[in-house]
Amino acid sequence: MTRKTVAIRGLDTGLYNEVFSMAKKDGKRVSDVVNSALKAFINGDLEEQNGVKSQPENVAAGSFILTIEDEGEASLSKNDILNISKDMGPFRIESSGDLIFEKDVDEEALRGIEKIVINSGSVSVPRKSYAQFLIKCQIKGKLEKY
Repeated sequence: MTRKTVAIRGLDTGLYNEVFSMAKKDGKRVSDVVNSALKAFINGDLEEQNGVKSQPENVAAGSFILTIEDEGEASLSKNDILNISKDMGPFRIESSGDLIFEKDVDEEALRGIEKIVINSGSVSVPRKSYAQFLIKCQIKGKLEKY
């Protein structure tokens, strides 16, 4: 594919900078993210709201969301995360219950997770990977290290 520079008038620079930062953390290029979003738009993979198709806020096109509800509890190992991301692609976790990441969860496994949103409840993570979890987490609940 030929490389060509494309200027987009009216692009929100704050949004672009956030995408650039997130893409870099995930080892991707902004062009990869934009190409994926454009393909999802063309394929009609977005939800329709008020006659305009859009993806829920802060969710990448085609992204799978693993949800732990109130009073729910789950435990994820490295193998669990790798299998989910292999089947579903990079995914998000939203937790309002209790979530435990097993000690074998490392940086390789975390690459399969786009973001972890802790709405309430607690998420327990291995002490050795705590810094990597802080980068991935949006914390409204409790992030604990063990």
